[in-house]
Amino acid sequence: MMLLQVQHLNKSFSGKPVLKDVSLGVETGNATVILGPSGAGKTTLLRCLNFLETADGGEIAFEGTSRPIRAMTKREIRAYRLRTAFVFQGFNLFLNKTALRNVTEGLTVARGMDKKEAAERARAALDRVGMLSHEDKFPHQLSGGQQQRVAIARALAAEPEIIFFDEPTSALDPELTGEVLSVMRMLAEDGMTMLIVTHELEFARTVSNRAVFMEDGAVVEAGETARLFTSPEKERTASFLHITK
Repeated sequence: MMLLQVQHLNKSFSGKPVLKDVSLGVETGNATVILGPSGAGKTTLLRCLNFLETADGGEIAFEGTSRPIRAMTKREIRAYRLRTAFVFQGFNLFLNKTALRNVTEGLTVARGMDKKEAAERARAALDRVGMLSHEDKFPHQLSGGQQQRVAIARALAAEPEIIFFDEPTSALDPELTGEVLSVMRMLAEDGMTMLIVTHELEFARTVSNRAVFMEDGAVVEAGETARLFTSPEKERTASFLHITK
């Protein structure tokens, strides 16, 4: 089933188009990756899909209900965002709160959850990403990989229907990247619906069901990952993936 679908999405900054008629879909239980060179518009697309940026035009459908993006009300956007979660490049943790508090904060403040229930759910999420033993540590006491795993736990604790990942390993040293990718592999195996912007091509090839290649604000090619990584239709896709046609 198609969980999320966007059609004809456009976005400009200061009159310069950064997203040009972008359309894509994410099926329930699938991991979809967005690939492309720097400046392709990947992060802007992800931010528009979670309303961290407001698109200039286009339609978005969630579980089959389609709405023009510009016509969505604040209430509709809030309801939609409560069913999604976002993992940022730079972790975005509260520096003055423990790992546990970083996970519970969104549950109690944004969702009005009882503190005891929030703590139980947060500990379950931290345990899922291998961070339960660090629940009382502050971000400065954690490695970058551990901080990003706390950020993933924060997303999981919200029990979203889809998680958006914006280059989750780009701020990490190479030796710390593996622990975050391992957690994401586990989520993919568990059937978590994910839309992932990544530059980790091997991870994308082995974990995702579908891949989207973007350049210059537009979708160049999209399809099943296995096909895209072995026999892409477009020369530019093949060049980016280092495939000889």
